[in-house]
Amino acid sequence: MTKYGWFKLVSIFLILAVLIGLCVLEDRLVVLSLDEVKRFCYEIETVAEENGGIVNGEVASLVDNLEYSWREHESALCFMVNHKSIEQLGVEIVRLKTYIDEEEPIEFFTSLEIIKHYVENFQHFMGASFHNIL
Repeated sequence: MTKYGWFKLVSIFLILAVLIGLCVLEDRLVVLSLDEVKRFCYEIETVAEENGGIVNGEVASLVDNLEYSWREHESALCFMVNHKSIEQLGVEIVRLKTYIDEEEPIEFFTSLEIIKHYVENFQHFMGASFHNIL
């Protein structure tokens, strides 16, 4: 094999390695971001049930932390997916705050379930795929 042949072979290998590395990095970022949102949801649910309601300073603080965390991660995720695809999650988080202010626990927990549902669905379609490499 000539130098040119080896150069092509090594170049192709390096390009594939970089693409695989980027897909794995993308997958890790998506999974970590969405797992943090899911963790906040379960924590909010637990605190609300322990304290007997959603009109509670601790629940409001956790919802604020969830919103802050999501806004931080949303900007990074927008580079990988269409912003319209993940926009609904932010809308549901804002609704949580509204339901706390209006003291509507049924709608609050429904919105929390919707957020958990979105997180699970997003992990399926936003994860790394070897189709992204090709």
